[in-house]
Amino acid sequence: MQASDRVLARRYARALYQSAVEKKSERTTAGELGRIGRKLSGRMAAYSHPRISAADKRSLLLRDLGNGVSELTLRFLGLLIGKKRFGLLPQIGIVYGGLCDEGEGLLHAKVRSAHELSEAERETLAERLGRRMGKEMVLEVKVEPNLLAGVVVRVGDWVFDASLKGELARMRGKLSAGN
Repeated sequence: MQASDRVLARRYARALYQSAVEKKSERTTAGELGRIGRKLSGRMAAYSHPRISAADKRSLLLRDLGNGVSELTLRFLGLLIGKKRFGLLPQIGIVYGGLCDEGEGLLHAKVRSAHELSEAERETLAERLGRRMGKEMVLEVKVEPNLLAGVVVRVGDWVFDASLKGELARMRGKLSAGN
């Protein structure tokens, strides 16, 4: 995905989120976007095909989704079709979910660990990160034995590398710079 597409997806997601906040349906809309994304994942090409008219795409959308979607979400999907941006829907869904979490004071952290973290370690890490970030943390932990020991935490653009592999790389850099 190009940088311009990411910018557009963020703009559309923000606009939808603001509309959902006004209607107090943030989480309902997030659930709908997730279901729609899964349901239409194999049919996205039809919604982006240039030879299919916008009216035909809207009809196809109504047939594919049925009645289980709110008016707000249907209007939004119609807007994406009309603006020829329907291909951005998966990225919009991801960004929208992040906006919902942010609105609720939740922040996601991607944690790479050299070994499986116990429940107590996860709670301690989430609590310490939460204090540092000023939000409640949701950890997504992935085990990567090549780190040798320790963890690497990514929250947005912020990265904290407390792994043995990272420490060795920093030492190697310092030693190389000294020569």
